[in-house]
Amino acid sequence: MAVRVSAGSRIHIALADMGFASPRAFGGVGFMLDKIAADVELRCAPVVSLEGATDLDKPCQFELTALLETLAEAGKRPVRAIIHSHAIQHIGLGTKTALKLAVISAYHHLVELPGGRAEQQSLSGRGGASGIGIHGFFEGGVLWDAGRPAEEIDHLLPSGARPATSTPVLMLRLTFPTSWRVGLCLPKAELSHGLEEQRFFEENAPIAPGDALETMALLYHGILPAFRLENLKLLASSLASISCKGFKRLEIERCGENVVELLGDLRAKGYAASMSSMGPLVYVIFAASDTRAAAELRALCVAHNAHWLGCHSGLNCGARASRDKFA
Repeated sequence: MAVRVSAGSRIHIALADMGFASPRAFGGVGFMLDKIAADVELRCAPVVSLEGATDLDKPCQFELTALLETLAEAGKRPVRAIIHSHAIQHIGLGTKTALKLAVISAYHHLVELPGGRAEQQSLSGRGGASGIGIHGFFEGGVLWDAGRPAEEIDHLLPSGARPATSTPVLMLRLTFPTSWRVGLCLPKAELSHGLEEQRFFEENAPIAPGDALETMALLYHGILPAFRLENLKLLASSLASISCKGFKRLEIERCGENVVELLGDLRAKGYAASMSSMGPLVYVIFAASDTRAAAELRALCVAHNAHWLGCHSGLNCGARASRDKFA
């Protein structure tokens, strides 16, 4: 038997409390896309092996191989893992989280390993700061996580630099409106991951408590209601405001003028747009009935020397697993 798991990409709108302004640190809002982040197949084999990973960076390859070894030890069966496709790393799509959870989920299906969602999330080691990717893998939709108790957090560090001692609390899941589409633009900018991302957090967090509270207000009384009410105008104004506040503003400014200027032009035209996570991926949410939007967005990408990654729908279901027999 072979098991294949396909998972969507995640867009992270903003971290909520990066200023120790509330009883809980981190937290945030994001949503899932039907753009593939991880498409992984596992087959039982004499020894552990990983194929299709040459386009991934070395740390990710190492972590996936180590994960396969851990799974093989727990399930007493080594596997051959084949990565059929994956999203670009380090641009804001949650690629590593999706890959690790896809491997874990496929192994559990293949050898019927005991343990449910919580155990799989814990085994991934992800979710040290944000819970959007690890919840979105199983749930899909628009997600709000409430982070972790502030008294447990000494330093506000990114997920990759924090041990995930527990899963951030999922507070709410909404359906991504089927009447909306998401355009993805990738401006030229310096990518941030690993030690560079950790250094950015160390140098810029905590932010002022007042800025953190403004961010939380915009998330919970602006962006979430906009999704719930399918109100693009409210979403556009809320995303524009949150991009000028606190930690999100610092993340965008770090990426440089290509991102800043593209977002400025998008907002001037009335689009609901911002940058996912640490970027530099820019997402634009528009009405599916707007037949001119995709062409206009492509033209804006050309004008700003950005790469157009296409239009996608929100993903309102979790990762999909399928079984196949082979000779």
